[in-house]
Amino acid sequence: MSTDIDYQLAFDLAPIGLVLSRNRTMIDCNQRLCEMFGAAREQLVGHSFQLLYPSADEYERAGARIAPLLGGNGTYADD
Repeated sequence: MSTDIDYQLAFDLAPIGLVLSRNRTMIDCNQRLCEMFGAAREQLVGHSFQLLYPSADEYERAGARIAPLLGGNGTYADD
C-alpha cells in the first residue's frame, strides 16, 4: 500500500471555494472559488488577494483582522 496520498482531486472538486496562499498571494485555487468570483484560475493564481476586495482600504482592514488569527495555527476560514 502506497503512503503517498494525492489530495489534488479532493481540492479541485470540493463544493466550497478553496485557496492556498503565501504572504497574501494566491498560489492555488479550485474551480468553485473561480466561479464565486467570476474569474479564470489564471486571473487569480499568482496575484494578491487585493483583487477580491472592493477597495485597497477594505483589503488592509481585512488583513489587520485576519493576521492575528493566522498566527495561531496558520489557517483561516471565512464566509
